[in-house]
Formats: sequence, C-alpha cells, structure tokens
Amino acid sequence: MLRMVIMIDADAAAVPAGLSWFDECEPASDVSCWLADGEFVPVTEVVPTTRTSAVAAIRAELSALAVVDDHGAAAVAAGELSDLIVSCQRVMSQARALQATLAEELASRSELAPASSAAEFRSVSAESCAALEVTAPLALTSGQAEYLVNESVRLVRDFPATLAALARGDLDERRVRVILAELGRQDREVAAAVEAAVIGRASEQNTTQLRRSVKRLLHRLAPEQAEERRARAAADRHVRVWPAEDGMAWIEALMRAEDAAAIEAVLDSGEKALKRRDADTGDARARTRDQRRADVLAKLAWAALTEGRIGPTGDGSVQSPVRDVAGALSLSGAHGRPVAVQVTVSLTTLAGLDEEPGDLDGYGHVPARVARELAAAGIWTWVGCDPVTGAVVDHGRTRYTPTRDLVDHVLLRDRTCRAPGCAVPAVRCDLDHVHAYGAGGLTCPANLTPLCRKHHLIKHHGPFAVDRPEPGTLRWTSPTGRTTSRGPDRPGPVHDPPPGTDDPPF
Repeated sequence: MLRMVIMIDADAAAVPAGLSWFDECEPASDVSCWLADGEFVPVTEVVPTTRTSAVAAIRAELSALAVVDDHGAAAVAAGELSDLIVSCQRVMSQARALQATLAEELASRSELAPASSAAEFRSVSAESCAALEVTAPLALTSGQAEYLVNESVRLVRDFPATLAALARGDLDERRVRVILAELGRQDREVAAAVEAAVIGRASEQNTTQLRRSVKRLLHRLAPEQAEERRARAAADRHVRVWPAEDGMAWIEALMRAEDAAAIEAVLDSGEKALKRRDADTGDARARTRDQRRADVLAKLAWAALTEGRIGPTGDGSVQSPVRDVAGALSLSGAHGRPVAVQVTVSLTTLAGLDEEPGDLDGYGHVPARVARELAAAGIWTWVGCDPVTGAVVDHGRTRYTPTRDLVDHVLLRDRTCRAPGCAVPAVRCDLDHVHAYGAGGLTCPANLTPLCRKHHLIKHHGPFAVDRPEPGTLRWTSPTGRTTSRGPDRPGPVHDPPPGTDDPPF
C-alpha cells in the first residue's frame, strides 16, 4: 500500500506529543493533526464527516435575507449591510456547490454517454456531451460550458472536502479554483493530504494566502523534480484572443518562460526603435510606451501575413532554445485558402456611399473607415449580401469535394462552428455534410456547414441528432429532448424597407 509522509515544519515551536518531525502513516489510518501555516490543526476539524446539504444552507441564508424584501435595503442599518452582503456571497457559493453536484450527475447519466466508437477521441466524452446539453439554456459559449461541467466533475469526484466547504458557504468560487488549479495535477493521495491540511483555514484566507499555503505544503509532501513540473505546465501553453470594447481585442498567452522572455526582448527593442522614429518625425510623445509595444506586436503579425511565412529568409539558421522555430515556417490556410485577415464590407460602403460597418472575421463589427482601410490594403473580401436580410447569396455544387468558390461561400456565410455556443472560426473548422454524402446528401450550401473538430466528432459519435430544418439553420436535439438551433449569421448590413411598404425594395 502507498505510504504517505506528513512532513512537520522543523521551525514549529511546539510539536504535539507523539509526533516526530517526519511522521509516517498509512492513508487509511488516523492522523492526529496537520501543520497549516505554522499551526497544528486537528484533522477532525478540517475533514467533513457528514454530507452538507446545500439546499438547507441556502434556505437558511434566504430566510436571513428576507428582511431586504420586507423592508427594503434602505431600512437596513449600516452595521447589518455588510453581514447581508456576506450572506449573499454564501448563497452564491452554496448554489454553485449544488450546481456542481447536478452537473456531475448529468455527466454520469447514460443518456449523455457518447457512442463506444468515440473512445479513441479525447474531445468526445460524457463531460463534453453534458456541456453541449447546457450550453444554450445557460447562454454560454461551448468553452464556458465545458469549463463549468469539467470543474464540477473534478470538484465532486476528487475534492469532497472543498465541495463541502463550498456547500456550507465557507469558501467562494475564487478560492475553490485555487485549490483545484494547484492540486488538480497532483497524485490523489497528495492532493487529499494537502486539501485536508488547508481547508479548515481557507475561509480565513484570501486567494493569495491560500495559494501560498497550498504551494508550501506541496513542496513538503511532493518534492517533485522541477523539470517534471515544468513539463506538465508546458502542456497547458496556449494563446487566446477575444473581443474587447470599441473595436479592440485582448490577447492572452501562457508559454514557456524563455519564449516569453524572447517576446519581451523584441517588444522592448521595437518600442525603443518606434520611439526614435517618433522623435525623428518631430513628435516624441505621439505614442505611449504601451502603445508602441502593442504596435510592435501587431507589426510582427502583419509582416508575417505579407511575407506568407514566419522566420528567416536567408539560410534558415536561428539561434533558439526552441527546436520548432529553428527554420522558416510557411503559412497556409485551412481548406486550401490563403491566409488573410478577412473583412466583409458592402459595395456601397466601399464606394463611400454610406457608413455601414464592416464585419471583421473573428471579431464582429468595425467602423466603415477601418473596413475601407483594410480594403485599400488589399486584405479584404467583399461578399455579396442581400440588402434586406444581410445574408450571403446562395450558390453550390453537387460533387463531394467542394470547389474553392463553394468553400469560400460556406465559410463566409456561416463564419463560425455551427454547434450551440461555439465560436471557433469557420476557417479552422471541418466542412461537414449535414445529410451524409453517401446517403444522398448534396455538396451544396444548403447541406454544408462548418463544425470544429470536437463538435464534428460529437455529431457523429455523440448522442445528439443534428438536422437542417431550413437552409442556413442547424438544429441539435439532445437525448433529453432539448432542441437548440443555430441560424445563419448576417454579416452584411440590413436595410429596413421604406415606411408604408409591405414588400422589400429589392
């Protein structure tokens, strides 16, 4: 049987009788206490022995909050308002614990289990199918729904003490996520030991203090090799882009420290070069340091798009600790299309006859001026749109492999994956025949739709039925009978008919 070592802090002033500095015990045996933040905490105080009812706890909190309904917030004494605010937080925590329990149960139901043929695909699981079930009713993106379900399953199955603290309202979601993030990749015995050690005092700590406590105990209980921890962390590297307000966007990247240092060095050097250029043009304050750094990052991407490659144009040699950037990387788009930044803009806007916004692929509406500038730079695609509905004009073919113009048409029309809540750009999706080609389905716009690889696999191996009740609309029916439809996007501007007319002008 695996043995667990409870490592006692050698700097502790008082060690309970019967405990040595390194006290070994079997996981199933009784441990008298755990060391947490320099204090010995009895295990009986931190490990729940009975199931916590989140529903009962919510009822108790709502009873206390009823005073607000009865008399209004203005009638509550100032000294009591903070207590009621804390009570609201406990209700949210208790509701999240109940939601996690229900989400884990949903993912456990046989109705949501994928077909046995999905076993070889990691992206098709009971959790991903359960997430698709709740995406539409919760108005979530597919990524948000999967995060919710996966977090719930881990919390219920692997962290019962944390779930109980959440159900009591002792912890909020922020601190729960610290525990799951720090302990989720540890061995279960080690994770359980650290969870038990920190959970009793977690309600008194903020997220920074809690993370510090967890990390300190992990170093004592699981002194892993630094390279092993780094390798596991590197597996989570990613870059994400999401829209911000007013025509802006956020970029978030998690990457190896040396790669981030290389980017930092380029941004710093490029920023200084832009500062000198601004000074040479007579306006040294034309841009702030942050603005120049952002402009340098943008220049890197636009230069790569212009050249159609990333990397050197000489002998291909690069001094880099990362092997996969040692040579030039040619850029190629999905479905045989060239890589480009695509903006859909009406011909009338392009001609300056109106100021209808353009549609930047992967972002949304941008001002007409920006759309015209991209068009003038040659980095654009004008799409013929119905002036009344804004829909892309239909056309098609009947062979299995779609032609280039048909691929372009479907990707321009649908813009993103057609699964509920999914925003993966169409250019990164598979083109799927809604009605199988082998069963008589045509290769035409009415029967082609983009699906990201995960939802493409769920369509074929999951428990969902997918059909197209009308052109441009994809309908997903879950095994519980819930129906969710994704209609066509309207990339073009929509013009209302003149007042007093029943029919559109065109």
